[in-house]
Amino acid sequence: MNRSLCTILILTLFIGGRELFAQNRLSYGFKAGLNYNTFNGPLDEAESYDRGTGFHIGVIFKYALTDIFGLKGEFAYTQRGGKYSYDGSSFFLVQRDPNPILVTGNRNMTVNISNNYLDFPLLAYGKFGRFEINAGISISLLAGSVGAGQLKFTGTSPVVNEFNLNLDYRFLGDEAREASQFGTQQIRISNEQVSIPTQVGAYYEYDTKDGNLFRFLELGYIAGLNFYLNEGLYLGVRGNFGLLDVTRSQMDRSFSSFSGNVPMLRNDKDTQISYQLSLGFSF
Repeated sequence: MNRSLCTILILTLFIGGRELFAQNRLSYGFKAGLNYNTFNGPLDEAESYDRGTGFHIGVIFKYALTDIFGLKGEFAYTQRGGKYSYDGSSFFLVQRDPNPILVTGNRNMTVNISNNYLDFPLLAYGKFGRFEINAGISISLLAGSVGAGQLKFTGTSPVVNEFNLNLDYRFLGDEAREASQFGTQQIRISNEQVSIPTQVGAYYEYDTKDGNLFRFLELGYIAGLNFYLNEGLYLGVRGNFGLLDVTRSQMDRSFSSFSGNVPMLRNDKDTQISYQLSLGFSF
């Protein structure tokens, strides 16, 4: 008798659970793809921004308010950033103990910056046939920030022959005047022979460090379009447009102007723009 009652109860729960799941408007999915990124902000004449690439991967949670409209939340790991270049009159602070030497001359510099974020997008969507449009905001937390590139410098006052540096930036970990201990080169400044590294960190030309260059919190607005190949598989495009200044004015230096041995800081607004191409699946 008890066994029969248990069997009936299990069947009832199973059938009821299936009906409840069928009526459940909450679904989930995942996506991954490529990012095409750049910075946007005021530039000196010798400066330029160019596009960089990255990737994103994340999970999606959707709640259908109706058969057409609903809400969507995501959690994703996303690479943003871009390519920064400088080619023109500048200066270079040669780190020499006990006193650094400020050299004026010409700087040719390129660095690819990758800012890695934990993204929390919140969106509203509307689905019309195979097409889904979505828009909302994204809150992002900076999880990593690196850069790599090359710098060539020729000094005119005092005279310094051209030298080259490898740029290996760890914006969240490097300290002021930090450089690699592996490999040095000799340069002549006037009549003095000076040893400098061949590879430098993000803040090598800084005498002191007041926090990191990039801010921890990023906020942007997003808009996109998905095309469903079938019930679950889709291709998506999206733009993410930053609203906040991603650089801190305490560390955002100018390479074209300085005062004494201290580079001038600039209180401008640098934002990030990212375009995403995704392949996703919704259950």
